[in-house]
Amino acid sequence: MFLVVSSDARFQAFIDGNILIPAGARCCSSHFQENGFLKTECFDIMSKSENSSSNRTSIVKLLTHMRETCQKTQNKIDFDNIGETDCKNLTGLSHQQFEDICLHVLLHIKSTPTRTPKTSVGLFLIKMKCALSNKLMSTLFKVSISSIRRAINTVRQALMRSFVPLYLGFESITREQIIKDHTRPLAKTLLDADDDNMILVLDGTYIYIQKSNNFSFQRKSFSLHKSRPLVKPMVVVSTTGHFVSILGPYLSRNNDASILNHEELGIKAAMPTFMKKGEKQMSDADANTSRMVTKVKYHTYIVDFKSQESLTFIYIQNM
Repeated sequence: MFLVVSSDARFQAFIDGNILIPAGARCCSSHFQENGFLKTECFDIMSKSENSSSNRTSIVKLLTHMRETCQKTQNKIDFDNIGETDCKNLTGLSHQQFEDICLHVLLHIKSTPTRTPKTSVGLFLIKMKCALSNKLMSTLFKVSISSIRRAINTVRQALMRSFVPLYLGFESITREQIIKDHTRPLAKTLLDADDDNMILVLDGTYIYIQKSNNFSFQRKSFSLHKSRPLVKPMVVVSTTGHFVSILGPYLSRNNDASILNHEELGIKAAMPTFMKKGEKQMSDADANTSRMVTKVKYHTYIVDFKSQESLTFIYIQNM
């Protein structure tokens, strides 16, 4: 099947291969890359001519495209052709991982005169990794603050639509997969879990936020423990470290126990015990529970999904 070579693909062929392709030219679909550009190896098999004729409109478009490209890439990082080292340093991901994320969201992100879809994804990942302000990112990447804001919002919505549901959430993985592929034998042995029990690890973490202008929310989000405003997401992982889901976020005044009670899952808690005043030795049950918690070193839950009407949890909290 033959496809018409787009203006962007013709311009890229001129930049990469010094080949001027006339408008309306067609090429076999097998010679196109996933981004719509021509593969570089096909430049060698093209029929070429030393002489070429072009009208005024085509020449003006070519020069305009070259000017816009120079403006966009001047003193800026080109995320469309970023190297392995720069990609790792800026985003924390390898180049292959960066490309995989882009493939999920490129159809939902439009190209603008100031940034390509991959540039938008790169800006979002840098924002998540380095927590830079929009003003600082605007200075570093030569993009307006409003464009930075729109890029981050667009990528976030695209990821939530086409990437996150595939890899995060209770619907992204089955119970059988967690039991078979993401359960450590040590956890099953220590907690005396059956082969049909699913073991999950839950723990609350912090996301620091700016001070709110809303006085009511400001009081609810301020943490006396950390002395700054924050919210608490509850992270759910397997015993092998596979992320299953993230619950929340919840206000800072909620501890792990109150968050789990909010989920209405019916939890029995066990934590390292302390000897009461006057006692010289723990009971066998308290001593064994403390040793087990110390050994597991995680917030661990055994979930029985046999009955969908009531869920049974055993909660072991590491102090």
